[in-house]
Amino acid sequence: MSTSQSADWHKRAGLRFDPYAYLEASSDPYLAEYTVNLDIFRAAWDTEPALIVAPPGGGKTAARVAVSRACWFDMGGVYPFPLPYNAGLTPLTGKPPTREQHFRALLEAGACALLTGLAFRPERLLRATPASIRAIGGILRAGLPGALDYYLAVLRETGNPAGLTPLLERTYALTTPPPASTLDQFCNSLAATDNEHTDTDPERLFFLFVDLVISVLGFSHVLILIDGIDAISEHQDDPIRGLQWATPLLDTLNQWTSNHIIVKLFIPDPMADLFTADHHHQASLLRQSRIVWNEELLIELLRKRILAASDGRYSSLDAISSPALFDVERLIVESIPPLPRAALQVTHDALQRMGNRDQLEQDDLAAAIAWHERRSAHAVWP
Repeated sequence: MSTSQSADWHKRAGLRFDPYAYLEASSDPYLAEYTVNLDIFRAAWDTEPALIVAPPGGGKTAARVAVSRACWFDMGGVYPFPLPYNAGLTPLTGKPPTREQHFRALLEAGACALLTGLAFRPERLLRATPASIRAIGGILRAGLPGALDYYLAVLRETGNPAGLTPLLERTYALTTPPPASTLDQFCNSLAATDNEHTDTDPERLFFLFVDLVISVLGFSHVLILIDGIDAISEHQDDPIRGLQWATPLLDTLNQWTSNHIIVKLFIPDPMADLFTADHHHQASLLRQSRIVWNEELLIELLRKRILAASDGRYSSLDAISSPALFDVERLIVESIPPLPRAALQVTHDALQRMGNRDQLEQDDLAAAIAWHERRSAHAVWP
């Protein structure tokens, strides 16, 4: 079986893309086309600080990404501003970030999210007053990791906000980019601004950022979506260090809520148990919600993907399987732990085993399930 033949299975099946290739939700440009409607979205969306828990591969990042993208659908100002805050943004010094380091990273994360979101939805900026546009441009110049003019040049060159997402915030790969003329007007408006902030204190700049997002751009509040704590190797070896990473943020929950900032902390089960046991005060301020998958939801997850990739022509993998295979998604789900990443891994591996054949066979599925069982037997947290 050649790699190219395996990679082309979706083309031979007439699909727009491989809907099972992205195991990490933050890198999936098509996620919005097949998001499963979990109850957990309400906990990730509302105005109550929350601890959102799932096992590794249990959909924490997918929930965070889905909420991030949904916040930009409405133009009426009733939705929150989603600020994805990944633990990897802070320096790995062997010690938890200081309060100042957290605020510097939050300002950068907020600026990256804001520029990308506004590039997809420039009307939010263009309907503001000239003074407000100058203020937004100034906070972007103060917070972005690189020069605003560089990112505007990338926008002009690519003609599509999607050109920014690999540079700034991948989870903001929104749908329906604006017309070229609107994007050009957006770039011109921001290019005319200056960095007017002489204050370099990251905490004060961050709270100014929050005020502009709410008062100028019409968002109801800011959601800080903290994710990726368990993706850092030193936190995997010692979950307590992962919790120590977040402690300076959680110590100010009351202050944040009073400033229209709501924290959502996405962590795996081992960290959640430690957090509840060792951080009683902070835990009492966070509602704990758990992402729970069952067989029917996982079957829906797999079927929605091929439905989207086939533009509605196929509702199941049965359509590209041999007659001996029926209800393929259920066969997969019944053979694995109830986790979305496991379902995607087995499905993707089975399809790769097709080689240059046009149909999925029983042996492909059996081999993929056996592979996953062997891999899981040697896996360690996370």
